[in-house]
Amino acid sequence: MTMVNPQQAEASAEPLRVVQWSTGNVGRRALQAIIDLPHLHLVGVHAFGAAKIGKDAGELADRAPTGVIATDDVAKLLELQPDCISYMPVTIDYGLVADFLRAGINVVTTGDFLTGSYHARERAQLDEAARHGGVTFLGTGFEPGFVNLTAGFLTGGCRRVYSVSLVETLDCTTYPVAAAWRVMGFGRPLRDRCVRLTPETSPYGLAYFETLDLIAAMIGAELEHKELVVEQATATKDLELGWARYEQGSVAGQRRTYRGFANGRCLVELALCWTMSSDSLDPQWNDPEGFRIEIEGEPRVEATIKYTLPHVEGLSEEKDTMSLLMVSTAMTALHAIPAVCAAAPGVVAMSELPPTGAPHTVV
Repeated sequence: MTMVNPQQAEASAEPLRVVQWSTGNVGRRALQAIIDLPHLHLVGVHAFGAAKIGKDAGELADRAPTGVIATDDVAKLLELQPDCISYMPVTIDYGLVADFLRAGINVVTTGDFLTGSYHARERAQLDEAARHGGVTFLGTGFEPGFVNLTAGFLTGGCRRVYSVSLVETLDCTTYPVAAAWRVMGFGRPLRDRCVRLTPETSPYGLAYFETLDLIAAMIGAELEHKELVVEQATATKDLELGWARYEQGSVAGQRRTYRGFANGRCLVELALCWTMSSDSLDPQWNDPEGFRIEIEGEPRVEATIKYTLPHVEGLSEEKDTMSLLMVSTAMTALHAIPAVCAAAPGVVAMSELPPTGAPHTVV
């Protein structure tokens, strides 16, 4: 496949041909956007489960019929030779993605991958496959991903940087994926109020460690070591959320702080404060909801970012902030597709691509 050059990616009258891989929480929202955006053209959809396979993509995305029928036939989707696959399953099948790349198909994914610093073997596999196919692979997302990139960009106005801190505070009661929370320890009896882990002992979420490397690289630093401190809050009463029940005394909140050290001190920090109650936790963290960026430097930078429902009636199909963040996760990947198709072959990090906004989205 011929790689799209930058001018073609931005200005060609021919939209980029895209396959959407999976139609879950993030994938369905990506599918909606691919159908809606004029510079992207949906040519295929991969779906899991008999309830989705054989259905028109429009039906799966609450859109008008598209003529594109969901399938789980990998060979048929590869035969389409799209410009890019928007790959959004729960976990990355690295061998399968390498097949895409070797076939000359660019890939953007919102999986657990940003820099590949904690997927060294897989990164090398993908890089070799991408160079063989003359295409590009990007791991991205919103958080981890876009918000961390934003923190790195904000250092661009500084003459000196001492530290970079990002705190994410979210009410997670509207993210009804009970299995994911159970894996993290939510709902279990409290064993340790505070747990200290390393990348080697943390069983999942390695892309959060990679956010530290992403920001460090943007300020020209190399981290010497990293740690994760998990603080746990327990429910002070039974919490009934409809999709999950947390008994009094069980874990119903976590503050997960990822730290990267250089020069004998913490240089980059990412704290994630995720809670299942605003008034019935011990301890009850009271950080304002949203994303707080603090850069200690010259000058000092402080920024608060909130993603909320729009004021204009009818502008959003979503009902709460958590759903909107799923939209943002999908859009971070989709907005990158033209730049990915125009990039040199290989594995690329978000910070290595040209900055982009939200083209073709004005309503």
